[in-house]
Formats: sequence, C-alpha cells, structure tokens
Amino acid sequence: MAGQDRQEGVVHPEMKVAEVLKRWPQLLQVFLEASPAFQRLKNPLLRRTMPRLVTVAQAARIGGLTPEELVARLNRALGVEARPHVPQAEESLVGTPPPPWLSAPVGFYLDVRPVLEAGGEPFPHIMAAAKEVEPGKRLILEVLFEPVPLYRVLAKQGFLAWCERVGEGHYRAHFYRQEAGSGPRGEKRPVAALTEADWEEPQAEVFIEGNLEPPLPMMRVLEALAALKPGEKLLVHHVRRPIHLLARLEEEGHAYALKDLGPGQVKLLIRKGG
Repeated sequence: MAGQDRQEGVVHPEMKVAEVLKRWPQLLQVFLEASPAFQRLKNPLLRRTMPRLVTVAQAARIGGLTPEELVARLNRALGVEARPHVPQAEESLVGTPPPPWLSAPVGFYLDVRPVLEAGGEPFPHIMAAAKEVEPGKRLILEVLFEPVPLYRVLAKQGFLAWCERVGEGHYRAHFYRQEAGSGPRGEKRPVAALTEADWEEPQAEVFIEGNLEPPLPMMRVLEALAALKPGEKLLVHHVRRPIHLLARLEEEGHAYALKDLGPGQVKLLIRKGG
C-alpha cells in the first residue's frame, strides 16, 4: 500500500532536518559524523533555524553526499531500511545521464568557488554571466556544492541544467540556453511597488547578524515570510544587500524595497504576495 512507504520510524529524503532531530535526537551524531559541513548543528541556535527549512535531501547536498547515502546512514542508525529514493523536481541532477546539449559550445565560464570561500555572494556574478550566454551555448559554473536553487531561477531565462560532481567540495554545473521561444512560457502578474507609507507598522521583523553563514540569513527571512498572510509586511534588518534573496522574492511575486543606512546597515521591507 502506498501509505505504508512512509511508515513511522523511517527517515525520508523529503523530511525536514528539524523533524528528524526532534523525533530522533540521537541522529544528531550521525549527521556530525557524515560530513564536516554538519558540525554547525552542534550549535543549538543553528538547530532552531536552518533545519526548519532544509530537507534531508538538501542537507545531503550541502554535506557533499547523495540523498540516498545520508538517508541510508540515518535509517541504519535506527535499525530500519527505507525504499530507494525517487528524485523529485528541483532536486539533484548529479548522477543523471549527461544531456545531448552538453557538447554545445561554451558561452561563458565562471568559477565562483573563491567568492563562496570568502563568504561572499556569487549570485550577481552568475546573473551577469548568464546574460552573456547566447542561445545554443552553455554557461559553466565551478561551485562548492550543487546549486539546486539556480535551476529554477535560470530555467525562467530559458536555460536547461545539468551538474556533475568533480571532487570533494567541487561541482561543475552546466546551463544551456535554449533557442528563443523554447523556454518556459507565461507572464508574471505585475507587483505593486511599495511606498514610504508601507514602512510604517510592519507585521513582523527579523534581525540578521553579521556572523551568520549563508544560507542561514536567507532561510531565516523566508521562514518569517512564510508565517505571514498575503499582503502583510516583514521588515528585515540586514548587514548587506541580499542579492540572492532579492532574486527569490522577485521570482515568487513578493514586493520589496531597500534602504541603505550606511556600512553594514541595510533595511529590507517585504510585502508578501498572494
């Protein structure tokens, strides 16, 4: 029976890390031993933020593992076996068959690993590079982890995606720009701009500390935004212009406005779309 595939006592790739740790606190040690990237879970504060939005499958990619490998480790620690995972939309492309367009000429090559290692935000560099790629050519990105969120963002610009794991902490993502008219169709509904009056009395506020590592700042904002009703406003006190977050807000139809108050002081007002 289909419902039995999600029986109690089995970890599934779609489960949130927070749910797993709440039900089986002993599995924290399994995460810690699986990858150095999970060492931050030792911090109780981080366990209350990042794991709420991150699924086990997404955590596996952050840690340089396959979802199947991490799920198997967790379930072995529980003494159970889970059925093989069937990849869902917007999940890992690593390990899938190479697409025929992989032989297309390279339109732009970009290595964002130095930016990521320095704690910077590579998104504006990637978007600028994507604009330089002509139809029928590829954008190649060298990254530290599989850039799953980029698949959806660049798909809206007519790109197909594929990714390969080159080595430990090294992934090479390929994005092929399709010919004009062959990409996803559909127009976005115009979003009304925010006014100065909108800055008064937001329904919620979020404070982003400068020592938070990506992707925690964006996750904290999206988590707060998810708790609001359409039309309600969230005021974010940030330390920089969150370029990657802004692209996500535009993609999902949320209105926003920014105020630069000086070095390390940025206010971002978001009105949730409906």
